[in-house]
Amino acid sequence: MIYARAVHFAAAIMAAGVVFFVILIVAPALRVAKESTELRAMLWPRLAFMAVFGLVLAVGSGAVWLFLAAASMSGEGPNEVISDGTVWTVLSQTHFGLAWIARFILACLLAGFLAPLLSARHGRSPWIAALGLLVAAALVGALAWSGHALGDQGAAGFVHPAADVAHLIAAAAWLGMLIPLALLLGAADQDTASLAIARAAIMRFSAFGVLAVGTLLLSGIINTWYLAGSIAALTGTYYGHLLLAKIALFFAMLAIAAVNRLYLTPRAVQTGNLGLAQRALHQLRRNALIEALAGVTIICLVAMLGTLPPAVHAHHAPSSAAVPADASFVHIHTEAAMADVAIEPGRVGQVHATIHLSNVEEEPLAARGVTFSMAPPGAGAPIMRAAEQDSDGSWQVSDLGLWEPGNWIVTIDAVLDASNHVVLSAPIVIDPAP
Repeated sequence: MIYARAVHFAAAIMAAGVVFFVILIVAPALRVAKESTELRAMLWPRLAFMAVFGLVLAVGSGAVWLFLAAASMSGEGPNEVISDGTVWTVLSQTHFGLAWIARFILACLLAGFLAPLLSARHGRSPWIAALGLLVAAALVGALAWSGHALGDQGAAGFVHPAADVAHLIAAAAWLGMLIPLALLLGAADQDTASLAIARAAIMRFSAFGVLAVGTLLLSGIINTWYLAGSIAALTGTYYGHLLLAKIALFFAMLAIAAVNRLYLTPRAVQTGNLGLAQRALHQLRRNALIEALAGVTIICLVAMLGTLPPAVHAHHAPSSAAVPADASFVHIHTEAAMADVAIEPGRVGQVHATIHLSNVEEEPLAARGVTFSMAPPGAGAPIMRAAEQDSDGSWQVSDLGLWEPGNWIVTIDAVLDASNHVVLSAPIVIDPAP
């Protein structure tokens, strides 16, 4: 799931970034600098390949992600979700499936725009460019509906998704344009005309980069607030540690971008010393590739974060009752449902389990039946029991005998209807007996 998410995000950002670069950066630079036919002939096929490859990879990895998500939601194998129609149920009846369909349609639309946008001819309709830009932005922005922003209530139900959409589009406008920029800089140091094009492109990229970085910073602060909510959640959870690593990489990229803008760009655009300008262009190209590598690492972290419950949920307690002080507690968050599991007492011996199930909108999950199991950290068969539902909607399991401290694996299999069930699993810590 993590690999599929990472490839899908990276591919969508790459395809959209090429479109952004062509429309916003290189095409205006070619016009301003009295374009170079040689540079266009060298650059355009490479950009076209990147865009087409990115779209194909986005669709392929999206299909893999869909099958894995359907398997996760149903508890079946990837092959079974096709044969029994589960994948079609996920597509038509879940937010994840509807968002997947929207992204697939947008990818097909963008594919239709690539030929006129990336053709070798010198002119294109402004309407084609505007619509291509809009579709590319929508493709990456739609990824927000496959993340944790989905399901927030009240004002957060608007602010968080809006910040996520802005964050993704700004990421494509910065990260997605870095490799195309490096390609341009690598091909534009042959003669005076190509250097003039590179200078014009650098100035435009620098201006758009400031806007993209500002948007990333503001939207990132909003997202961090909704996903973490406190310093303790950032520093005391695995999700928070990954998020801090992402933030650290972002500021490292920001430092490189500051060097580019304040030190290298002025040297690259000056015309008095050709050798100095060429050296500055080479350093800018190297830094763009370093930033792109850091961006790929950030995308991998984002893919991991999307499979984990947000840090703000790490200390999440069931809404219907407080977690007892001596209980062990885990919040399980998947793309299909969520579960709050409390084991009381949270130590070796006879214990009682309480399970609260909800959907991703944090509404009670209507389950026909729940099977609860706990697998020990060492050797031994898992304990499996049928849970009983209380009048308040929670599910209870009594008389569980735990014989070993450590990380037990809790698994909940909730039957929703005759052909659909949800499986949630996570470790929970059981302390030694006093």
